[in-house]
Amino acid sequence: MTQDSTTAGRPARGPWDEYLDTAGPLLEAMGDQVHRLISELDEVRRDGATVYLAGNGGSASAASHLAQDLLKGTSAEQNPPLRAIALTDNLSMLTAYANDCGYERVFVEPLRLMARPGDRLLVISCSGTSPNVVAAARWAKEAGLRVIAVTAGTGGILRDLADTEVNAPTKDVGMAEAMHSMIFHFVTQSLRDNSGSTPHSHQG
Repeated sequence: MTQDSTTAGRPARGPWDEYLDTAGPLLEAMGDQVHRLISELDEVRRDGATVYLAGNGGSASAASHLAQDLLKGTSAEQNPPLRAIALTDNLSMLTAYANDCGYERVFVEPLRLMARPGDRLLVISCSGTSPNVVAAARWAKEAGLRVIAVTAGTGGILRDLADTEVNAPTKDVGMAEAMHSMIFHFVTQSLRDNSGSTPHSHQG
């Protein structure tokens, strides 16, 4: 009996194949939302405004990384600067506000002191229910700032507070965080190259 040439030497499908099978459709489903995010951040840049970023745990790391990418990674000779500040990055500030005002206020307090009309708040939360992130989003809405929420699953409370939402449609936190990381790199590249703000590069 001869071995089928299509399977000869090919390892059996395993967890990696299943991961890839899941990731592709998730990213595809997020496409229109990602392009709206690019448009929103491009408007921040053109207006000379600032985007403030916040998150907890892995999402705090993502907020810090994205702020660095937006400030430095989108820099090009033809582009004005995109001002981005991660509210997660000052440990002394965070612990001071947590100690004096409670952890729920660690993002609201500095945002209240620094934000100006036209600025944006970009919050990252897989659950969409983190109290300190939700509190910041609520304050931003009341202050007239637009809120960008990067979420997963049902979107939680942030879905109702967001002017723009990018949602990874999965309850798997690890997969959602991977999707967030990938889209953030795409967003940075698109803003640097001034491409990608219109879905599928279609001009109306």
